[in-house]
Amino acid sequence: SEETVPSLFHILLVTLSRNMFVDMFPARLGELSYIAMLNRGCRVSGQSCVSSLAISFVFDLIALAILIVLLIAVQLMGGDFQNWMIGVLIVLAVLIVFLLMLLYPVLGAVNRLASRFAWLQRGLPGGVQAFLVNVEKALLDTRRAGVTNKVLALSIGIRGAKYFGLYCLFIGVVAAPFPEMTTRVGTVLAALVSGEAGASLPVPAFMGFGTYEAGGTLALVALGASRGASFIVMLAMHVISQVIDYLLGATGVVLFLFRSRSAAGSAAALTRRRRWPAWVLIGCLLGGALLFLLYEVRAVKKRGAIRPPEKGQAVLTGDLSGTDILQRLNGFLVWSSNRSGNHDIYLYSLPDGKLRQLTTNPHSEYYPRISPDGKKIVFARSREPWVSQRNIYAWGVWMLDLESGREELLARDGNTPTWSADGSSVYYQRHGNEVVELDVRSKQERILFRSGDSVPVPPETVLETPAISHRGTRLAVTLRETMRATAVVEKNGDLRESGNGCQLSWGPEDRYLYKIDHGGRLENALFKIDPQTLRQELWFDAPGPFSHEYFPKIGNRDDILVYGASEGGHEHDTADYEIFLWPIGQPASTVVRISYHTGNDCWPDIYLFN
Repeated sequence: SEETVPSLFHILLVTLSRNMFVDMFPARLGELSYIAMLNRGCRVSGQSCVSSLAISFVFDLIALAILIVLLIAVQLMGGDFQNWMIGVLIVLAVLIVFLLMLLYPVLGAVNRLASRFAWLQRGLPGGVQAFLVNVEKALLDTRRAGVTNKVLALSIGIRGAKYFGLYCLFIGVVAAPFPEMTTRVGTVLAALVSGEAGASLPVPAFMGFGTYEAGGTLALVALGASRGASFIVMLAMHVISQVIDYLLGATGVVLFLFRSRSAAGSAAALTRRRRWPAWVLIGCLLGGALLFLLYEVRAVKKRGAIRPPEKGQAVLTGDLSGTDILQRLNGFLVWSSNRSGNHDIYLYSLPDGKLRQLTTNPHSEYYPRISPDGKKIVFARSREPWVSQRNIYAWGVWMLDLESGREELLARDGNTPTWSADGSSVYYQRHGNEVVELDVRSKQERILFRSGDSVPVPPETVLETPAISHRGTRLAVTLRETMRATAVVEKNGDLRESGNGCQLSWGPEDRYLYKIDHGGRLENALFKIDPQTLRQELWFDAPGPFSHEYFPKIGNRDDILVYGASEGGHEHDTADYEIFLWPIGQPASTVVRISYHTGNDCWPDIYLFN
C-alpha cells in the first residue's frame, strides 16, 4: 500500500492519548483524537483510521464478552452467581452482532445502493459516499489479511491485564477500611466490569464521573455490600485510575507532538499546512479538556468529603466556669462533634460547663434541635457509617428523650429536623425537595411544601435547611441545584427571594429572619432580614481569628444566639469549627467561646430555663 504505516512507537503514543481523551470527553467524543492524530500526525488515510478504530472497538467488546463468560464460570464455582450477569452478557452479545452486521454486510449494501443514484456521486454526497466505499475496502482488506485471531487474542490479553491491574488496585483501596470486600473475587470483578461498562456508555458524563461510580456501586450493592462503602470505593478507584491514565495520556501527547514535529521537519513532503491542523486540533482538545476538568473538580468538591475527618484533640483553655455571661445562664447546649472519632451529639450544661456525650451510634449524627419544653431533641442520623452532610438523602430523623436516654426513629428518609412551636410536630426535609410535618404521637405525615408544586420552582430544586414559621404557615428556605437563593414561601405559594447566602431561619415570634451570607471579615457574617421587605443588614461579624461563621441558632430565649465559626475552613463536617455564644444586641467583643477542640463541632442549639 502507498499509505504511510506508523511505527509501533507512534501507535503506542496515539493509543495512550486516545485512552485519556475518551475518558476526558463525554459521549465518547474523545475517540476523534485517535483519527485526528493518525490522520494529521502520521498521514494515515481517514478511511483506514475509521476502519481500524471500528475493528478495535468491536474486538474489544468481544474480548469483554469472553471475560464475562469466564467471570460467570468463576461465580458459579464460588457459589455467588448473579442472574443479572446473564442479562449483561446478552446485551453485549446483541451489541456485538449489531456492530458486525453494520460494518460488513450493511455497509456494503448501503454503498451498492448509493452507487445506483447519479446525484449521490456529485458534491458533498459524492465525497461521503466515496469515503464510505474506502472504509468498506479497508475493512475487507483487514479481514482478508488473516489477522482476526491475532487481534482477538491481543484484545483478550489486554483486557485480562487491565482487569488484573484494576483488581490489584481494588484490593489496595479496600484492604484497610473495608477488608470484608476482599474475600470474593467474583464480586470484585463484576463491580469492575460494571463500572467500566458504565463509564463506556455514550452519555454526557465528563471523565466518566457518575456513570463509573453508578455502575460499580450498583454491582457491589447487588452483591451484598453497603451503598456508602461501595460508592466510596468506586470513587477512589476512579480517581486513582484516572490519575494514572492522565499521566500516561499527557506523556503520550507530548511525545507524539515532539516526534511528529521532528519527523515533519526532516520530511520535505510534509508541508506546514499539514502540520498546523494537528497542533491546533490537539491544542483545542487539551484546552477544552482543561475547562471541563476545572468544572468537574468543582463538582466533585461539592459532593463533600468521602471519608470522615480526623477526630482531633482538646486544646488547653482557661476556666470557662468563671466567665460572667455563662455564670448568669442556666440551661444547656447541644451540638454535633466528631471528637470521639465519629459525629455524635454532645450536651454542654450551663453554668457548670460540663460536657457529656449523648449518642454513641457508629453512624454519623448532626443537626440536633431541642424541643420547646427542653426535654427532647430531634436530630439526623446517617443510614451508612459515614455520610457527608452534603449528601442530603442518606439520613433518617431520630428523637432522643434527654431524661431516659431512649431513642426513637421518627422517619427513615428525612433530614434537618425542627420542632413546631408547641412541640407536637416535627418538620423535616425529605427527598431533598419536600418539607414534611410529622405528628409525634400519631406518626401521621403531611407534606407542607414541595418543589414544583406548592413551591413555584423546578421539581428538582433542593429545599435546604427548611424552617417553618412560628405560626406554621410560612417557609424560610435555601434553594439549591436548579437555582441558588434564600427565599420565603408564603401560605398562598408566593415565593419571595431574599438574595444569596444560606441557613435562612426565623427569629422569635417571626419578628425577623436571619441567615449566613458573604460580607464578613473571613467572608461569612450573620445578617438580619425584615420579613416584610426582605431587606437585609449586617447583624453580627465575630472578631478574632474565628470569624468564618455558620450554623446560627436562637434558642428558646430571644436574647442568646449560638453559632459555629472556623478560622477560614469551610466544609461543614470536616473543618475545625468551634462553638460560640453571643448575647444578642451586645457588642461582638462579648462573644463567648464554648468549645476548645481541633475536631469538627457543628450545628449547635441552646435551651435556657426561666
